[in-house]
Amino acid sequence: MTMPPPPPGGYPDPNQPSQGGYGQPADGGYGQPAGGGYGQPAGGGYGQPPGGGYGQPAQPAYGGAPAQYGANPEEKNILGILALVSGILGVLCCGSVLFGVGGLILGKLSMSAAKEGRATNGGMGTAGFYLGIAGLALAVLYWVLYIGGVLSFGLT
Repeated sequence: MTMPPPPPGGYPDPNQPSQGGYGQPADGGYGQPAGGGYGQPAGGGYGQPPGGGYGQPAQPAYGGAPAQYGANPEEKNILGILALVSGILGVLCCGSVLFGVGGLILGKLSMSAAKEGRATNGGMGTAGFYLGIAGLALAVLYWVLYIGGVLSFGLT
């Protein structure tokens, strides 16, 4: 049985290779386009930045401590608070050398911790330092006047 010839302008023979039209493409199919298609860009794309990116720090080796970004700024803020309280008590309790010296020493420690970035309340340490100086001066003045007999409070 033979096939009749196609009519003029009709459909091409499916057994014959196509010269174009809607058949199979000339490059062999609809696979990956030339040039790589939509795969990974040549420069590496937007992958992980060098150095680990912005996420968690790298894990330490076995038995090591976790990586730290620096000391906790809150760990030395207690010095500023104690310096301020000691300085205020040194001024209010004029005869107490202990509070004046405490405000002076704690204030100096707090100021140095704030300068090194280990504390965030350097102003409290500075206030405690100067109040400690004032409290110490008042305590010395009080004891000089008391020993000199100017302040007796009727205790003789």
